[in-house]
Amino acid sequence: MRRVAYPFLTLSDAAVQAAPWSCSLNGDDWQVAGEFLADWDAESTTRFRRTLAIDPKVASSELGVVADHLALSIGLRVGTGPGRIPFVLRRECHRLSHGTWKQELEIELAGHQLSATIDLELYVILAAPPRQYAQLSPRQVANRLWSDTLRVRIEGEEPRFPIELADMRQLIGDTSAASAPWYLYWSPLDWNRDFHGAVRLYLNKDDSGLVSRVMESDEPTLQTVLADVMGQICERLLTESEAAGIIAEAEPGSIAAQASAWLGTAWPGKDIAFIRSLRDNRPGQFRSAFLVLAELGEV
Repeated sequence: MRRVAYPFLTLSDAAVQAAPWSCSLNGDDWQVAGEFLADWDAESTTRFRRTLAIDPKVASSELGVVADHLALSIGLRVGTGPGRIPFVLRRECHRLSHGTWKQELEIELAGHQLSATIDLELYVILAAPPRQYAQLSPRQVANRLWSDTLRVRIEGEEPRFPIELADMRQLIGDTSAASAPWYLYWSPLDWNRDFHGAVRLYLNKDDSGLVSRVMESDEPTLQTVLADVMGQICERLLTESEAAGIIAEAEPGSIAAQASAWLGTAWPGKDIAFIRSLRDNRPGQFRSAFLVLAELGEV
């Protein structure tokens, strides 16, 4: 079902004949791409391909434009990273030939470019204004006429640390912190420790409301908890005088590598000095970025 009501006519799935995305990991056989890519790591090379064709008669009828006057292009946007706005790795645009109205797409992605997810958005746009058109026909170049998106989660980049119930007073002693709804157990003494083995989240067993919301996968609750986890680890890393060196030498799958992925996704292309300055002078903006990264359904 469409979520956007465009002010002009658009194409239905009957007009756009799009094959499913296919995927090949490290040169293996092609398979239909699903929502999760198993056996992936940062050294992997992943290829995706897809064929899209447009039926001229159906498209002409749906858009109210004579087929000979209709110029279309196929666009592709490749993104990566958690959050509602992924970091864009690549954009392509291919003008369709009137003789075929068909496009084969194939891309190759290096593992070191990717973080948490791969977003593949394919869309059809108007390539030129039609000379003759109906009242509701698209008329402006780049009017979007059809689109779909595939989000593929990749193994090894998500913070899949254990979550456990705990008696907080037994765990951290009879302090005010024992009343906290959750407690993140980890140590920054060795940034190259394996993330999934070194980080553990404990929920306060006495906080029945929180526990039930987590058990029910309540999105705002999980978003808040995960944002706190990311913010705590990243903020601590930024206090290290050699933070840039720690990141540069981080082992794949380590705490430092995971923190680096979060920071790089939140502030692509920015160095440690810039992020530190934002933390110090715009702490609210700094923390809000982790809420975006932790948004459920987008992670």
